[in-house]
Amino acid sequence: MNSHIPNGISRQGLDASFAAEETRKSNLLLQATLLREQGREEAVTRFAEAAEIEEQLSRACLERGLKEKFLVHRFSAASCWAQAGNFYQAITICEQLLAETDLTERLRHRVSSYVNTLRARRNQWFAEAVAAQNAAEV
Repeated sequence: MNSHIPNGISRQGLDASFAAEETRKSNLLLQATLLREQGREEAVTRFAEAAEIEEQLSRACLERGLKEKFLVHRFSAASCWAQAGNFYQAITICEQLLAETDLTERLRHRVSSYVNTLRARRNQWFAEAVAAQNAAEV
């Protein structure tokens, strides 16, 4: 397998099974996106499955010392969890990423902006849930 991909992130030590899992994750994300556009609940399951794969891929990268690739997969895991509706897990991952001392400024800005958006959406969801519950109690 090639030791790098066009964007310059090393893939040294990653084998065909890793690439197959990346492909499986990508297929799940495509399916999830299509299902979400159709308004189908199955999208949530596909996003969660993709998130779990991204977490596995990030651990494999970290074990092989591929820090940049680890960060990419970790951020993608956060995005997948958010799209699955698990704001807690997504925000937790983003906070862990922001604690990384060697995060590039570009990625730090993206993660920071994303986690702020997630917090705002979570707060909006909480407010709507409370309002709905209060309306139901009347």
